[in-house]
Amino acid sequence: MKNETRIFYIDNLRIFLIGLVVLHHLSITYGASGSWYYIETEGDTLTSLILTMFAATNQSFFMALFFLISAYFTRISLERKTIGTFLKDRAIRLGVPLLIFYFILSPLTIYMKLRFGDGDDIGFFEFVKQSQGFGFGPLWFVETLIYFSIIYVIIRLIFKNNLSAPSVLPGFPGTINIILVALGISLVSFIVRLWLPLGSELGGTGLQLPYFPQYIAMLIFGILFAKYKWFEAITYRQGLAWFLTAQVFIFIIFPLMLIIGTKTSGIDSYMGGLNWQAASLAIWEQMVGFSLIIGLTGIFKEKFNTQAKIGSLLSGAAYAVFIIHPFVVVTLTILLKNWLVYPFLKFVIIAPFALFFCFGIGILLKKIPVVNKAI
Repeated sequence: MKNETRIFYIDNLRIFLIGLVVLHHLSITYGASGSWYYIETEGDTLTSLILTMFAATNQSFFMALFFLISAYFTRISLERKTIGTFLKDRAIRLGVPLLIFYFILSPLTIYMKLRFGDGDDIGFFEFVKQSQGFGFGPLWFVETLIYFSIIYVIIRLIFKNNLSAPSVLPGFPGTINIILVALGISLVSFIVRLWLPLGSELGGTGLQLPYFPQYIAMLIFGILFAKYKWFEAITYRQGLAWFLTAQVFIFIIFPLMLIIGTKTSGIDSYMGGLNWQAASLAIWEQMVGFSLIIGLTGIFKEKFNTQAKIGSLLSGAAYAVFIIHPFVVVTLTILLKNWLVYPFLKFVIIAPFALFFCFGIGILLKKIPVVNKAI
């Protein structure tokens, strides 16, 4: 169901994904494997396994789905606007928040961690004077969308006559084709990680290239989804089948894969290299990623395709939450660092508060006219 400007199930998917981003980074704070501004504890074995499984599942699909949705609306937006208007809108909506995060929110977040998390005795202005703290952080995603928008405009200008939708639209790809594409991306990811293991970044850009084979593929698929109307083609039955497939990979295959692999070579073997652990993770990521992207799309179309006032508020604030959540999450967790609670239980208790504060502040920011125009 949609009105003139909104597609409700995609709006609701975005709310869900933004919530996962917040919880994903919170999970790393309390024991999941990954990089984040403030890590309070590595967690015990059980906490680490559960939260790492949660974080790995998120990583397998949520940024990929963000890219797919973004590319989907990029094509639609460019078809409705002149190139000049489109680029101006992208500069405001992507460029302004990126600059604000790089020069203001990133230093504030890192200073909060150093001063109150680590106890370093340094003033904020002295910290900034030393040119510390500037960075893209999670907004590498926004940075990437800027590059993609420019590249896509160039492609449109060069191949304008060949990019229109055909009169007869091809159906959504079948199961075999989807699996073959997933395996193809797995192979490319595995090869990239022979030289660039997980955690590798490109200079000071924050771009983690080991994940980019999937991201680039999803940007292309987003254009195809818009051109061939593939979102509309996914059915609830398909979605449910793919979602259930994902659960097998998440709750059965992943724990076995992690337990067996770490006993023989340790967790670092999964980061990259010529070994079965890195290969299995690359395949697992794409199988789970494709399964959840198709599965959640079909389920949200059927079950979450309406939106009340609160849904509209949350949807409107989603982008703001993405921008501010590092500072909010780091501040909240540092304030509670002396609360001695079992790490997994602490994650469970703090999670709803993290979501409440992130979305609450996001909703308030959207009420400021000048901010509302940019986010």
